[in-house]
Amino acid sequence: MSDIFISYRHSDSSARAGRLQAALRQAFGEHSVFMDTSSILPGEVWPKRLQAALDQAKVVLVVIGDQWIRAANEWGERLLDQEDDWVRREIATALGAAGKEVIPLLVCGARMPPAARLPAALRELPERQAVELRDEFFEHDLKMVVTQVKAKGASDRLVTGDSWYPHPPPDVPDALGEEKLAVAMEAVLRHWEVVESPLPQDLARTRVELYREYRFKTFRGAVAFMSEVAPGCDIAIHHPRWENVWRTVRVFLTTWDIGHRISDRDVQLAKYFDKAYEEFPGADPGE
Repeated sequence: MSDIFISYRHSDSSARAGRLQAALRQAFGEHSVFMDTSSILPGEVWPKRLQAALDQAKVVLVVIGDQWIRAANEWGERLLDQEDDWVRREIATALGAAGKEVIPLLVCGARMPPAARLPAALRELPERQAVELRDEFFEHDLKMVVTQVKAKGASDRLVTGDSWYPHPPPDVPDALGEEKLAVAMEAVLRHWEVVESPLPQDLARTRVELYREYRFKTFRGAVAFMSEVAPGCDIAIHHPRWENVWRTVRVFLTTWDIGHRISDRDVQLAKYFDKAYEEFPGADPGE
C-alpha cells in the first residue's frame, strides 16, 4: 500500500516528478510512493490500478510545472477541460475525498493558477498551501515537503539522520590528520578555513568542516554558480552544505560517513570549486 500518490503531467514535469519520487522513497520507504510510470506492473489494468492507488493514498502531491495549466491535445483543446483527463480526475477525486490531504508542489518556476482559470471540479486546489520545489535548492525544499507529508500522517516510516545525506562510494576515506590538513590548507586551500559547529540532528556531536565564502557581481551570478558546480558534485557523489545570501555563496565541506570530519574528498571538491570560481565570468573576488 502506498501512502503517497504523485499526480503530474508527463509533458509538463516528468523529470521533476521522478526526482521527487526517488527522494520520497528514500525518506519513507520503497513502497510508500505511487507514481504511474514505475508503480504499475506489466499486465495490470491501468485505470483500475491507478484508481486503487489514489483511493489508498493518504496524501496526494500535485506537481505543477509552468505548462501544467496550458497543456493541450492535438486539436488545441486544454486537457484540464476534458472530463476524461487523468490528471483532472486524480485531483478532483482527491479534493472530494474525506480525509485525503492534497499538497500542490510548484516546479520550474510555476505559480499557483487562480481558481477562475480552473474547471469547477478543481477550483478548491488554490486554497491548499503550495510548496515550491526549486531546482537549485531541491534538497532544502524537499525537507519541507517531507515535514508536511509526515504531519499529515502519510507514513510512520520516515528515515531520519544520515539518510538525508548522499550514498557515498563503498570505499570509506580516512579523516585527514592535523598535519596533512595543515599542509593542504597552506598549499592549495589558502582561501578556506576549518570551522566547527554542533550537528543539528544531534547537538552533543560536533562537525568539522572546510569553509569558504565566494562573492559575485549579482545575485543571479551567485545562483548560476551553484547550478554550474552542482553536476560535478553529483558525479563525485559528494555534496556541499551551502547557503546563498544575496551575492555570496557560503560553502561548507565535510564527509558525513566518517563522522562529519574532513577527508581528501572535501579537499578535492574544494579545489574543484576554486577552479570553477576562477573561470566563472560573474565572480567578484576583489570585493
